[in-house]
Order: sequence, then structure tokens, then C-alpha cells
Amino acid sequence: MKLTKEQIQQLYTFTRQHFVEHFDVQTELVDHLANDIEQIWQEQPNLSFENARDISFKKFGVFGFMGVVEASAKALNKKYWKLVLGIFKDYFKLPQLLAVFLIFATIYTSFLFVPNHRWIYMFLGFGIAAFLLVRLIQLQKLKKQRLKTTNKKWLLEEYILNAGNIGAFAYIIFQIPIQLKVQLTSTLSIILVALFFTCYIMLTYIITFVLPLKVEEVLIKQYPEYQLV
Repeated sequence: MKLTKEQIQQLYTFTRQHFVEHFDVQTELVDHLANDIEQIWQEQPNLSFENARDISFKKFGVFGFMGVVEASAKALNKKYWKLVLGIFKDYFKLPQLLAVFLIFATIYTSFLFVPNHRWIYMFLGFGIAAFLLVRLIQLQKLKKQRLKTTNKKWLLEEYILNAGNIGAFAYIIFQIPIQLKVQLTSTLSIILVALFFTCYIMLTYIITFVLPLKVEEVLIKQYPEYQLV
């Protein structure tokens, strides 16, 4: 026996009732449940759809779908950072490399010519934190707009529009001008600090601008069913 379209939709409803919010994870679970129910029917053809579904669900254990949700989250977290690092590496090729060098040179030169390095820490720390705050608010608005349009949540989309939860790390950057009072005296220390801020600015730009602009392209590649919904 094969499941009907109506029964497939009932399985989607069933996953939502068990706190699975994202459509991609729901689809993974529905595929698993559907295959298992059909297997159960081969052995017990007189069993009702609801009973076969409940037997299949019990196989997930005490915590239900939680294990699958957590596994999907871990896999897509790795996928997300792989996308970020792929774009990051591209910025070390021409012509993007010129922009990277310009940022580095500006920061490096500032440390050479500004007598009090704490002013540079303040400008970079508060500046990056303020930029992140504004951009994260914009991305949350975009996420709500997309949800209204598609009426579906996608886990990878959430990672992208949450900017990889970079806001948590922004607190550390915000603390730099408050806590750091060190004057950099050696060329090596200036180079290392300039490299750190350059890389962080690049990652912030990629995570908050470049990747969100590619969200449609990324979702179509990741989910064949995305264009069908």
C-alpha cells in the first residue's frame, strides 16, 4: 500500500504538532515515516494509517523527533560555515584581494600614526558592534517578510538570516575598547591586531550582507523541493 497525498499532508501536520518547525526537517521526517508506514503495512495490511503512524513514531524513542532535529541542526551548521569560509577564501583572490589589502593597510596605518591606540579600539569596537546591531535588525525584518511570503521556515535560511548568531561574538568586540588599553609597540603586534580586525570585518560583511543576498540561490541548491513550494 502507498500513502495518499492527504495522508502525506497529515504527516506534515503530525511533525508540526511535535514541535518540528522547519519545512526541510519536516520533509526529512515525513519521508522516513512514510517509508516506515508502508513497510509496516506490508507486514500488517489491516492496520489503520493512524496506528501504523504511531508505531513508526514510537521507534524514535522517548524524545520523539528531537534527535533528528538536533542532527539536522548540526549538519546545517557545518554547511553554513562551509559556505561562509568558501566566500571568505574567494576574497583572497583578485580583485577582492585589493579591498582586503586596503582595509588592512588603513587599520595598520592608523596604529602607526594615532598616538593613543585606545581611540582605534573604540572606533573599531563600537563601530562594528553598532553596524551589527542595525544589520541584524534588518535581517530579522527580512526573515519575517520571507515567512509571510512562503509561509514556511527553512533551517538553513534561518542560519543565514540570523547571521550565524554572530551577534553573540559581537559582545566580545564591543568589550575591546572598554577593556583593552594596550599600546602596541612592535611591528608584529600591530600586524597581528590589524589582521584580526581585517578578518573580522570581512567575516561580518560576508555573514550579514553577501550570504543573505544569496539566500535564494543557496536554498535552491540545498533543497530540490524549494522551488516547488
